[in-house]
Amino acid sequence: MDNFFQENLKELAKQTSQNELAKKTGFSSASVSGYISGKSEPSLKFLIALKENYNIDIDSFITQKNTVSNSTTVSTVDDKFIGNYMVYYYDSSVYKGKASNLSRNTLRYGIISIFKQGGEIKVLASLIKNKESAILLKEKLEESRDVNEILEIYSKEDAYTGKIETTNTQVFIYIKNSINNDQGLIILNNPPSNKTYIGGLGTVNSVSRGREHMPCVQFMIVSRYVLQIPDGEIYNLLALGMAEINVKNETEQIYKLFQNLSANADSLTEYQRLKIFEDSLSNTLLDLIDANMFRFAKVSGMEDDNYYRIIRDEE
Repeated sequence: MDNFFQENLKELAKQTSQNELAKKTGFSSASVSGYISGKSEPSLKFLIALKENYNIDIDSFITQKNTVSNSTTVSTVDDKFIGNYMVYYYDSSVYKGKASNLSRNTLRYGIISIFKQGGEIKVLASLIKNKESAILLKEKLEESRDVNEILEIYSKEDAYTGKIETTNTQVFIYIKNSINNDQGLIILNNPPSNKTYIGGLGTVNSVSRGREHMPCVQFMIVSRYVLQIPDGEIYNLLALGMAEINVKNETEQIYKLFQNLSANADSLTEYQRLKIFEDSLSNTLLDLIDANMFRFAKVSGMEDDNYYRIIRDEE
């Protein structure tokens, strides 16, 4: 095999480490070392593994010197992302503690279209309060025959324009609406596969459109298909996290306090006992909440895979 392959593979190993390269491709470090040194020829299986895991073009990787990109370098967007997607997210115009407990009043919907125009990948989006309207818009877009029809459909919407960029591991979708002075950045995991992208769970950084414009971050589900699961379940899936709190120790402490207060009933007034118990209970609850407060949330590979399976079931 040409020396270009060895040079490119050596450069890739420098950027990711030889052990990481072996782990991702499923080959031993000894095999990878042999390919880099030219002592052995890579199999077709190894080349395909490189393509799937590092988004490389096999032909150019073998025949010409490449500047191999690592996971933080933006690459050309694959055609696998082209299509129309439903998006599910929370209404960001409400304030903390002011949200309705009804999911239908808090859950929001939208459509993102990724398409080619003049050889370039373009993005248009529309954020819609009503689920039925979002589904109807998606159906119209699916029936469109060319780019002009897509543009015509979005011309009648309060549309966002945008762009999409990808790395080997992430997808970045930027959307902006100049009229509303509103914009957002959606970040999703980029699956190591050339199969048609069907969606997943991501985060979106945006500006809330309520009484005041404020920074906001939340989870967002992006799906090539309309999810048939109940809205209440989608509402729960978008939560940043639910803490499982074990209150055994706290219960024991409060119970001991209750026993002490009862034992000293004669030396304390009823009001004093009530205030001591109230303060202790309040401090215990605040400590529990603080200890289990989620300062951040991650879209892990395992978590994203769970959402992928939910979306895949809609195929």
